[in-house]
Amino acid sequence: MGLEVFSRDGARLGKIKNIVGDGESAAEYLVIGRFLARDLVIPADTVEVPGDRVVVPHGSSFIASAPSVKAKGAISPADAARLEDFFRSPAA
Repeated sequence: MGLEVFSRDGARLGKIKNIVGDGESAAEYLVIGRFLARDLVIPADTVEVPGDRVVVPHGSSFIASAPSVKAKGAISPADAARLEDFFRSPAA
């Protein structure tokens, strides 16, 4: 919690403010609080942690088009599927 998150091209995305699950599996999702923008939710196992920062292995323009999901409590199975499809797609 509180670690800075960056895109692979070095853009600062925000800080980790919560970790949530999908309620049906052991999958975890990072909720990244962003200044003046909606929170970003990404599958936790897709990030890299070199030292004291977190790096999302996607460019900032790709991340800008990420699905918007509510991250209060557990993530719905439908939202989890949308996030998984988006962040694990071949175009990612």
